[in-house]
Amino acid sequence: MAAQDEKATAVETGRLSISHGQVMDHPDVSEEKSGIAPDADVAAAYADQLDGEDAFTKKEASWVRWKIDFRMVPILWLNVTLPAMDKVTTSTAALYGMKTATNLTGNRYAWVGSAFYFGYLVWCFPSASILQRLPIAKTLCVALITWAFVLIGTGFANNFETLIALRVLLGALEAPLSPANFLMLSMWYTRGEQPLRAGLFFTGLSVCFTGPIGYGVGFITSTNKWRWFFWITGMITFVWGIIVGLFLPDSPVKAKFLTEREKAIHVEKLRADQTGMENKKFKKEQMIEAFLDPKTWLIVLFQFFISIPNGGLTNFAPLIINGLGYSSQRSVLLTMPTGIMQTVSSYLCNGAIFLCVNYYPKYQIRCIVIIIGCVAGLIPAVFLYTLPLNALKSRLAALYVAYFYIGPYVVSLGINTANTAGHTKKVTVNALIFITYCVSNIVGPQFFLANQAPLYVLGMGAVLASYVLSILTILMYMAYCIYENRRRDRLDAARGQRVHQDTDFKDLTDRENIHFRYVW
Repeated sequence: MAAQDEKATAVETGRLSISHGQVMDHPDVSEEKSGIAPDADVAAAYADQLDGEDAFTKKEASWVRWKIDFRMVPILWLNVTLPAMDKVTTSTAALYGMKTATNLTGNRYAWVGSAFYFGYLVWCFPSASILQRLPIAKTLCVALITWAFVLIGTGFANNFETLIALRVLLGALEAPLSPANFLMLSMWYTRGEQPLRAGLFFTGLSVCFTGPIGYGVGFITSTNKWRWFFWITGMITFVWGIIVGLFLPDSPVKAKFLTEREKAIHVEKLRADQTGMENKKFKKEQMIEAFLDPKTWLIVLFQFFISIPNGGLTNFAPLIINGLGYSSQRSVLLTMPTGIMQTVSSYLCNGAIFLCVNYYPKYQIRCIVIIIGCVAGLIPAVFLYTLPLNALKSRLAALYVAYFYIGPYVVSLGINTANTAGHTKKVTVNALIFITYCVSNIVGPQFFLANQAPLYVLGMGAVLASYVLSILTILMYMAYCIYENRRRDRLDAARGQRVHQDTDFKDLTDRENIHFRYVW
């Protein structure tokens, strides 16, 4: 008992015992003093200081999880929601005269929508490198504040060329945002906890900002009321960037709101996942592995198909609704249910996975949920493709339900996070996924031809086809994961163990680690 009390005291005062029996003052201690390899995961400093999960109670673990939730979920939610609001500000501004004021004739408006993703595409890999080498929270803070100034500047644009330049720059600034959120998700939550949290922060509730703000802007008497929409949303993002800089920790081991013991408990909970927490050393071999892994290209292909509805619908939904005969102000409000549908889709898909993981852990349903979600989006896409223009209410309802793609999309991002180990491999695969997201969102709006408004027959056909191809691709991904898990079961004699000290927090990739199992 005395020895245990001494160990607990050492933990709570920051003296962290490690596997070699040494004592260190802080995880930043030198390799010579700590015995920790220089290329180890940052969590290695906190590993093995507790005697497994028996060293803390369920109440303690629950308290740590609640502390993390109260701090991280609101921040991660707004980190996704505000950029989602900002990047589609042009769709609301278009209702208030932006197209005329900046001479967006022909298909120029579609190119304004696509331009954002050109910037995103160019900066995906550089931003991935930055996220690995620099503190994540501080990087996000700088990106958000700069983003805000660019958005405010868009309100001063007077021509097509200026809009294109600003949208490209805005896309480059978003490149680190979503990958950073999913890197933090893997740092702060176990694979069982991730689906629910991903569903909570990845929603369509940006419309709760764009709708009321856009409606209020409609009462401004100025002829340039569309400019006010950019200025208001830009200021909101600026304030949020400051808040992120003050309250978002760079990683769990640097979180001031957690005690040293709470950090150790958190690390012990992550151990069984075998995915690690964070490693600032770039490893070329992990990057090469990411490119050679069949699983990488299957999830990349899925991301391309499932993101086509996003590229088209988010840019053209207000114009589609406006084309059904509604006023500009009312069209802004009528876009709000699209976000509600996205949120419902995210909650249903991720909630179902969370319940299954916690109450029926033997069953794998992630890919099944994705397929069901794609079918739910495919059915209204058929109606949008076939219904006549005068079927106003039916077309409006079908448009809303077509946004169900967000649930499968978020689940797929969560699957990738859970199935990729090795920090360099994580950031590489994330970069590939979001590059694909950009390409898809560049391609998506081009199917919505101006001379087909407001039916956009080709655009709706593309949405329909994307759902079908998404289902086929995720079936192949699921088959690969099943095959690989069975192969590993035959080779891994220690597969039933929760703790594997030969691989825990060694920053191994999922292919290097024979104890790793894929979720599907």
